[in-house]
Amino acid sequence: MDITVSLNQFTDKNCNNAFNDITGTTIGPTVSLCHHCHQHIPAYTYHINNQLWMAKSCRLHGVSYHMIERDYNFINNLQPDNSKFETTAVLFEVSDRCNVDCPHCYHMPDKSVADKPIDQLISEIGKWFVDGTGFVMAGAEASLHKDFVQLVKTIKTVFPTSYDLAILTNGIRFADEEFLLESYSAGLNQICVGLNHPSYLDNATIRKKQIKAITNARDNNIEIGYISYTMASMGELIDILEESTNSGWHPYMYRIRYGSDIGKYPDQPRMYVSDIFKTVQDWCRQKGKSFEMIDWDDNIYHVMVKIDDNIFRLIQWCDETDINMEELKTGPYCDFVHDGVTNFLHQIIRRDILKNKGISLPDTPPKRYQFGSNDKGILDFKELYK
Repeated sequence: MDITVSLNQFTDKNCNNAFNDITGTTIGPTVSLCHHCHQHIPAYTYHINNQLWMAKSCRLHGVSYHMIERDYNFINNLQPDNSKFETTAVLFEVSDRCNVDCPHCYHMPDKSVADKPIDQLISEIGKWFVDGTGFVMAGAEASLHKDFVQLVKTIKTVFPTSYDLAILTNGIRFADEEFLLESYSAGLNQICVGLNHPSYLDNATIRKKQIKAITNARDNNIEIGYISYTMASMGELIDILEESTNSGWHPYMYRIRYGSDIGKYPDQPRMYVSDIFKTVQDWCRQKGKSFEMIDWDDNIYHVMVKIDDNIFRLIQWCDETDINMEELKTGPYCDFVHDGVTNFLHQIIRRDILKNKGISLPDTPPKRYQFGSNDKGILDFKELYK
């Protein structure tokens, strides 16, 4: 259903509907999305039988219940202080085109869409930029922008007080060392490479280029923000751990995530952060590797651990059924949907609705969750859209 007129979802009655029938121990209020009409709606988190759940209520589609995590004690023991790690980096899309076809792509590339002109991208950035903001170029594949090096130069010239300029990339173009060094000279500070398991794309030539890009960056002292793996199955995890801990690539961190119901893989079975964490912990015990949790920006969707001298972020993305906006009041922020810069997970879900499914978004995100908000107090539903 394409709902183009938003209802007031935060009436007292609807907020109470999300709360009244909870069996278990209520944790607190939050905002979620209706997985039918896509509006922001009231919700409450609670735990029962050592599981973390969410009850949410839509005026059009009623109350529904969704398990967020199968091990509540695991999540409850995290108790992070996200305020210590607030980031001002904002991701923005540079190109709809891509040179690979990843199974879990949330973007779902369209090679027929022309790249935005540089002046248009600069104008869009200027709407939310403040001094000290960092930039992350995203795609599909951002390095395929027809004027990529000039775009990098222009961003660094127009926004000289920006903190950093990074790119999310599959790495293929940066296998060309000359292109990498030209981009770096233009002002590119960091690359973040989506590498994945060798069987993920099942293309040895592509993977060889991706690894060449990583070694090019390492050998030229260009910062590797992260190397990312998306798993099509948990069976890939052991190979990923073996490669990442023995590679000598030394990114700032590795990211390992399991797929979710966003973009091209709607039937991915549900996995939980605790599942990934426990499998990694068991592997470290078997291999005699050091393993420790890091007091960083953990939340219900990712945790930080250190294996020997490598930092890992273990991830299970939310989707439209179980997104908890109170967990997403920090970066990384994104400008993928131009009605408010919000957290990456929120943005890719709404982008999927708007661009992949072709459904008009029925409302705008509450200001509480937008980039630059100082609304860090206890959630008050009545204050959301004032």
